[in-house]
Amino acid sequence: IQFIGLDNNDDNPILHHLPCSETKNMALWLAACAELKSEHPLAKAIVNAARGVWGADDLNCSKYGVQVSDFLVVPGSGVECRLQRPDWGKWIIRVGNKIWTKSPCNVEAETESDILDTTGDSDITDLRNDGRVGVYVSVVSEQDNNNRANPGSRRVVGVLGIMDPIESEAPSTVAALQGMGLDVWLCTGDHELTALACARQVGIDESNVCAQVSPEGKADLVTRLQKRSQGGNPAAVRTHERNKSRRRRVAVVGDGINDAVALARADVGIAIGAGTEVAVEAADVVLVRSSLHDVVMALHLSRVVFHRIRWNFLWALGYNLVALPFAAGLFYPLTGFRLPPAFAGLMMAFSSVSVVTSSLLLRLYTKPIIHEDGHLEETSFFSRLCCWFRQRPQSSSLARSRNWHGYRDVAVEDASAIEHEIEMLPVIT
Repeated sequence: IQFIGLDNNDDNPILHHLPCSETKNMALWLAACAELKSEHPLAKAIVNAARGVWGADDLNCSKYGVQVSDFLVVPGSGVECRLQRPDWGKWIIRVGNKIWTKSPCNVEAETESDILDTTGDSDITDLRNDGRVGVYVSVVSEQDNNNRANPGSRRVVGVLGIMDPIESEAPSTVAALQGMGLDVWLCTGDHELTALACARQVGIDESNVCAQVSPEGKADLVTRLQKRSQGGNPAAVRTHERNKSRRRRVAVVGDGINDAVALARADVGIAIGAGTEVAVEAADVVLVRSSLHDVVMALHLSRVVFHRIRWNFLWALGYNLVALPFAAGLFYPLTGFRLPPAFAGLMMAFSSVSVVTSSLLLRLYTKPIIHEDGHLEETSFFSRLCCWFRQRPQSSSLARSRNWHGYRDVAVEDASAIEHEIEMLPVIT
């Protein structure tokens, strides 16, 4: 976290009586007090940074008479709390985006252009150009906040630049999904500058980036993607040409409270195991490890299971088409041979045993190796065999993309709950 203090005036009663040893980090301490009850990853980063400065014990300085109460979390905007002390009075602290922290006390601004205060904007722009998430910290006295006749204005006392590091597995995961013919999107509540910087690092096309999106906006994006025609990825377009009558399938990968609505709206919601409880409850698939490669693994496993189902169906159909007439004596007039009833029953049992055995062989499934360029290297014999059956005269990568399928309710430990086939899978984070 990078701290930029903007208000160090002596007339600020909070700064004048701050119960902390380092007054230059006032914005960080105020932000940590407001974020104490939040589960958002950025909130955890702010609180951990404050504990690194002042220690983990009594971060809100209650031993100095400081009281922090009335916590409020507004998904997609920020957080708010009330801070009070006998010699301070009562103050409303807000941490979040520009609209949330700078809106007049009597009304919330609708767009950033409605806000005339430019305090900290240039610093936020610099932080975002570096790929950091810019967060404002503002204060206003409770008296001014509640005065509807003559309301006061919120006062920005600092900004925080939070570096949300790109996972080392993110570029290879995106490349692997794109190689399978999936259209990958990035949908985030962060500013457009930050989102575009992250998209360039992981290999997502800038036209597939949606920034400054609220939780409800993420759900609306899922709906629009489900209705729109498929484009962008050539392999996905070819898949769409063969399946025009089918609705576009959308999957969402997320871990925060802001992703819960989109996870529930998507055809397949994939939650990172280390995410918030709300996200985990709203998802269809929960990844135990916080590894992006497991997203590819879950989809790969669903493909293997689906092809095994098709193989079992074709085998049972072909076997019964040949064995049933033979057991019924249909060929007796031609061959003069009649199958004894005991052997006929044995042949029937063998049909079921063979299908069950084929399904049990899924226990031998091994995960493929994902290379840095996104190439999937099959490691099991049965996976290679399935890939061989799926090959076409075109290139192997195109053949894999044309035959990529995913499913709703696919669990890594139990791959039996397959319901939906995914033709096109935009991934939103």
